[in-house]
Amino acid sequence: MPLYLDDAVPPPMPRAFLDVLLDVYTSFGEEAVNPAMVIALLRDRLLPLLPNVHKSLFDLRGQTSWDSLWILYANLATASGGTDKQLGASAAVVSIFVRHTTRPTREVEFPAHLELASFARMADLLGLPKAHPHVGAEVATPLYEFCRYCWLPQRSRGVCENHSTNTTSRDKKGGPVCAVATHKQVQRLRPVFEKELSRLVSAEEWQFHESEFSLAVMVPPSGLGSWLKERRPALSQQLEAVGRKGEIRLLPALLRVLYGDKGVDVAQAIGGSVHLLTPTTARAEAWLCAWKGRGVGAASDRVQASLRCLAGSRTPLSPTSELSTMHGPLGVLEGAQRSSLTAVPNTVSTVPNSMSKKPEIRRPQAHHPGRIRARGGI
Repeated sequence: MPLYLDDAVPPPMPRAFLDVLLDVYTSFGEEAVNPAMVIALLRDRLLPLLPNVHKSLFDLRGQTSWDSLWILYANLATASGGTDKQLGASAAVVSIFVRHTTRPTREVEFPAHLELASFARMADLLGLPKAHPHVGAEVATPLYEFCRYCWLPQRSRGVCENHSTNTTSRDKKGGPVCAVATHKQVQRLRPVFEKELSRLVSAEEWQFHESEFSLAVMVPPSGLGSWLKERRPALSQQLEAVGRKGEIRLLPALLRVLYGDKGVDVAQAIGGSVHLLTPTTARAEAWLCAWKGRGVGAASDRVQASLRCLAGSRTPLSPTSELSTMHGPLGVLEGAQRSSLTAVPNTVSTVPNSMSKKPEIRRPQAHHPGRIRARGGI
């Protein structure tokens, strides 16, 4: 099918990138478009607009397909870090070619775990193996089939044994550090955890490309303590908190923090390929950061609940009130309501002293049977 550019709404981008989009559209005309044609034209027209350090992103492996072009889009978007306009525009152009060469638009999903996709891309560039180790002898569990709430291998229905609703006992001794959290706690933590994980993975891969692939992003076979301190500070602090950072053999200590008593099985599964722990440590770092900051989120939730109550009661707020300047449910009020809030005078400073006194509460007099009140009432 041809490129249906009329269906696309390109985001704001530099003129040079918009010209690429229009020129390629003109070049294709009514001709059916395939992935090989797209990547050839992108390399010819789009690639010269990028700095040399980013051109390796277009080195697609294997036969070009719509999926591989979607991975190219993901790589460009990740490398942009949300700030590089050239990479961001390149990602938008690739996305339009992938999605709008069919009707209805082609929908391609991202990998289930961004940290695994990022790890695979960087491992390819470094020439490192991308094995998928299995843990355990009797029942082999894929190490990378993560629990949706943490970094442990899932046991069933996407959840590990520590965060399952069926878990009744929580023996923290001999367990991983994430075992301290209950099922309800990790449920509430999940949005923050996933956001932090996405931020960490995107920033790390961006820095990796900026360093021309020289940045030590993989878990190293030596110098692990320094690497953790620089790349995984929360995990490094956790090792120090449990008194294991000073151990001579730091890798077994790290595995005990991550997997508890099952760290021995993980060590056997990965062998000497310690770089295979990179995605796991990324999830652990994000989880620990989210867990550490959970109190801040809870406080924010309480403030938002208070704001909802205030907005629901329609109680006028003083313009000097701190609540009137905060973001929250008050932001959905209509403009007239919002202006009326700001027009409320500071009545506290203008009330006369005589009015500021507490009103006198008159208690009803006891009524005695048979007594007639002075003003003729009964």
